[in-house]
Amino acid sequence: MTAASRVKRLKPDLRVVVFERSSYVSYGQCGIPYFLGGLSRFEELVHYPLRVFTEERGIEVHVRTEVVEAAPGLLRARSADGSEVVYEWDKLLIATGARPRRLNVPGADLEGVLTLRTLEDAERAQRVLARARRVAVVGAGYIGVELAENLTRAGKEVVLFEILPQVMPTLDPEMAKLVEEELRRNGVEVHLGEKVVELAGGTSVRRVVTDEGEYHVDAVLTAIGVVPEVELAKQLGVELGRTGAVKTNSTLRTNVEGVYAAGDVAETTNLVTGKPDWFPLAPVANKMGYVAGSNLAGLAEEFPGAVGTAVTKVFGLEVGRTGLTEKRAREEGFNPVSVVVEGRSRAGYYPGSATMRVKLIADSETGRLLGAQIVGGEGVLARINAAAVLVSRGATAREAFFSDLGYAPPFAPVWDPLITAARVLLGKLRS
Repeated sequence: MTAASRVKRLKPDLRVVVFERSSYVSYGQCGIPYFLGGLSRFEELVHYPLRVFTEERGIEVHVRTEVVEAAPGLLRARSADGSEVVYEWDKLLIATGARPRRLNVPGADLEGVLTLRTLEDAERAQRVLARARRVAVVGAGYIGVELAENLTRAGKEVVLFEILPQVMPTLDPEMAKLVEEELRRNGVEVHLGEKVVELAGGTSVRRVVTDEGEYHVDAVLTAIGVVPEVELAKQLGVELGRTGAVKTNSTLRTNVEGVYAAGDVAETTNLVTGKPDWFPLAPVANKMGYVAGSNLAGLAEEFPGAVGTAVTKVFGLEVGRTGLTEKRAREEGFNPVSVVVEGRSRAGYYPGSATMRVKLIADSETGRLLGAQIVGGEGVLARINAAAVLVSRGATAREAFFSDLGYAPPFAPVWDPLITAARVLLGKLRS
């Protein structure tokens, strides 16, 4: 909807048609765990009602309508009632997003096994969870740990399964360990390095079977990642990139004339590696939509790329990351040097200060910052955003150390943990 709104703002006379498979547009998918935890009301997840786009912005929006076939200059759309209409197009934006990975084990289609993508999924999950006491969450990435926290808040017993030996695989192990400890401290039953091999029950799920044991549950939420939804792109002959997402240039054009791609379906450039990468993250998707909309309307604009900045909350911890992990840095051919520094979120004499751990990663040859991870009780967002700017601009550890960050006792110590980490990293690089 960002792209459609941008086109209409720049060229109000153009006919802009949007097709949406679900019943809602412009909604907060990232808010679904908080809705299930009772922190948010359902209607609060909808950013703008449909009439804002149709009546105020003049966009033709077809909800509960799926594009089932795409060809040069034509597409076929099927409504929820089964009726089909063929539309002509001059320019086409593929913004089909990413779909949840399916847990490919026996019993995955049992009642009570849930995935979350749309608001309809959230409504269904709420109904199922109302009858559940013990809930399994499969997958311990961002969505998995957020679900674990919010379902615990809602009074559920939560069992969290992760096939990898750590939670949150976008963190390095020593930082992920802090998150794991916080989950366990708050009553989440965590099973790492355990593979789910079956979901068992009659018509409804009753047990999770892994390669190490069986666990009674009343419902299962799967959160094992997403994959780009590229079926329509394939029909049009659009080239896919090395990540499996749609390959685009900086203007978000594909290899097919008149066809663009943006959001979770599309690749972009990793600003650290300089290579194509895939970042299924809401801020990246929205900015890509802005760029695509500008170019569709004839205003030249480019999307420079991203560094994969993300932040979340896990009970009493805030968790942020940007750029490459140390493991990924090695895989990309860097020789990384890293430090982990513990600091405080505020001046020591000011009430409410919390412990914060900062990890910085740099290239040993150039001193360039490659990534950062921060875990702490408060103040993580400001620091990880500062680190994201430094990483995306190619700053060195020295430049990070001399960054002129703000200071006041209620917000930071005079030696901010991010600056302290840069100073320690600089010393390690020099030695």
